[in-house]
Amino acid sequence: MNSSYNKIRGENCTLFVHKNFRNSIFEQALLDNEEKLGECYRLTTIQSSKFARVYKLTVRFDNEDKGIYFKQYLCRSVRDFIKNFVRANRALRAFKAAEMLGDDGFDAPTIIAIGESRYGLFHTTNFMVTLEIEDAKQIYQLICDLQNGSELETKNRRGLIRAFGRTVGKMHAKGIFHGDLRLGNILARLEKDQWRFFFLDNERTRKFRYLPMRLRLKNLVQINMLPSNAMSNTDRMRFFKEYQAQNEESNVRKTMLVEKVLKKTSKRLRKKMKASR
Repeated sequence: MNSSYNKIRGENCTLFVHKNFRNSIFEQALLDNEEKLGECYRLTTIQSSKFARVYKLTVRFDNEDKGIYFKQYLCRSVRDFIKNFVRANRALRAFKAAEMLGDDGFDAPTIIAIGESRYGLFHTTNFMVTLEIEDAKQIYQLICDLQNGSELETKNRRGLIRAFGRTVGKMHAKGIFHGDLRLGNILARLEKDQWRFFFLDNERTRKFRYLPMRLRLKNLVQINMLPSNAMSNTDRMRFFKEYQAQNEESNVRKTMLVEKVLKKTSKRLRKKMKASR
């Protein structure tokens, strides 16, 4: 843990808290348990995977109310439980990945605290607390909101898709694979006519010396999983043009990559539609 965080020990919990976000009542609630957190603060449940519990709440720091998110990671399997004894827990892995992204010039939510609680040998939990990113929306929501709008909205929508293509292109050029690059896991905010992106759920995000093609393909398919009525082929090509400008490849390889992504995306969308019927 870096020097920006203070270490606090409780009876069953070890907590690391960012020095710029201190609140004794909040910290004691985190040290106690999730039930105590609910007694001290109004928790709003946020939809998440079955392997996590996420709440939004408001906490006061330096006489200013801040929206924050509390995410508790749940054990996914016996294998997952055993792994926690030999490697960093999910919260700590997400923290390290967020640091790595920041070092390479990409944004993730500010991490206020991470903690791990142990109740006996076989019951452990870990969690992360992040600061709300104000005035930002999920990319897929923005793409849909700006669809069929005014001339300015159309311009902003196209600019959003191009800027995102450049950002993901730079990320892959630096060897970074995001563990779950679905559009719900990226927030975007327009700042002085420039789009800024924030990457969520970074526990499986990794950096390679050279990013394997299968992982590039996986990320690109995840991004393209919007149906055609929300994201046209022209939109997808806007994304790919900017993406590929950041990655030096032959025209043949560029064409093959796009074809593979579109083919695999189409197959997954058809499968998803059949499952929803």
